[in-house]
Amino acid sequence: MAGRKPRGPDPVPPPLGGIVIDGANVVASSRVRPLERLDLVVAWFAAWRRDLGIQVFIDHATAVRMKPPAQAVLRARCEDVTPGRARYAVCPRHEAADEHVLRHAHAHRALVVSNDRFFDHDALRRGVLTVQFTIVGDELAVFDEATWFLATGAAVRVPMVVLREAGRVD
Repeated sequence: MAGRKPRGPDPVPPPLGGIVIDGANVVASSRVRPLERLDLVVAWFAAWRRDLGIQVFIDHATAVRMKPPAQAVLRARCEDVTPGRARYAVCPRHEAADEHVLRHAHAHRALVVSNDRFFDHDALRRGVLTVQFTIVGDELAVFDEATWFLATGAAVRVPMVVLREAGRVD
């Protein structure tokens, strides 16, 4: 009877270089108060890792479904490039935010905040760390572990506490 091959330690992800929020996914989790939901997620991650920049991507279809006052605020946020503030981008019409989110994550070693598992973008998600969340009312709960989609196609869990300290510069 052959024994199981001992499993080595899980690989250690590279230090984070940023945080990218799948804004379309955050908004899609409820149609109520989309900007407040985005603000809640941005604030949580800004406090979690003050040393990392935050980029929020929203697809065009999500943006146009918002009420006009929310669209005006979103437009102003896209134009605001003040250092230290989250950057917002509305993706071009007929383009889903997913590819923009994943490409930005690769380019900046960014943690992706999304409940999307990106199964339809298997090649792009390889090497990307994602963390899921829930929002109930005004309460955000971020999962205790992120998923790191390895280049081999496998995935491992990485405790958020590890990511909080990895490569910290503040």
